[in-house]
Amino acid sequence: MEEVDTEKYIEALEQENQTLKGKDVQNVATMSAYTSANKDGNLVQYQIENLDLLEKLEHFYKGEYIGTLPNKDRDWIIPKDKDQIPLNAFGVSALMEIISKYVDKNTILSVYSEVRIYEILGDLGDELNLYILSNYEKMGMDNNFKKTKFRLLVVTTLHMIESTYRKAIGGKTIEEINQSKIVTQSDIVGGRSFSPVQTKKGFNILNPRTWKG
Repeated sequence: MEEVDTEKYIEALEQENQTLKGKDVQNVATMSAYTSANKDGNLVQYQIENLDLLEKLEHFYKGEYIGTLPNKDRDWIIPKDKDQIPLNAFGVSALMEIISKYVDKNTILSVYSEVRIYEILGDLGDELNLYILSNYEKMGMDNNFKKTKFRLLVVTTLHMIESTYRKAIGGKTIEEINQSKIVTQSDIVGGRSFSPVQTKKGFNILNPRTWKG
């Protein structure tokens, strides 16, 4: 049986330990890079998501509001007083069909100047005024009280749309997304290539002949 050199054995153990530590650091770096990429992806998705805004507008057109249910949960509540519901189903769908053309990802990922945004909102405001005024009754605004909410409907709609367009001033959102992709890709590449300890080819802790090269 071959005699084992204690010092060489200890040295081999230390080398194996350093190799394993190097692999752990590399794995942590790679996982960290992928985690960062996932977080950035979620942030990007949040930046361009519009469903929440559209949902709020739809509830607003229906006259619904956030309130407390009998079971103490918070949810959208339908008014009991019909006069508090400014638009009927046709009116809600008619406005949502128009608004969804403006509140979308294409708008956020475009490039607009502040002046152009005001021009768009001005044109849209004029057309919304004319459209609603021409279709009061059909849209459900069938009494004087509901008609008093006409201007509020238009102003609220324009302000919500403006918040979407402001994300596109100077191409701000698309620039942030592109910058995020560059940083994330750099992190992942760095994580994959990082290797502080090189394992000696053919090294085996169980084979004393491989302890010294």
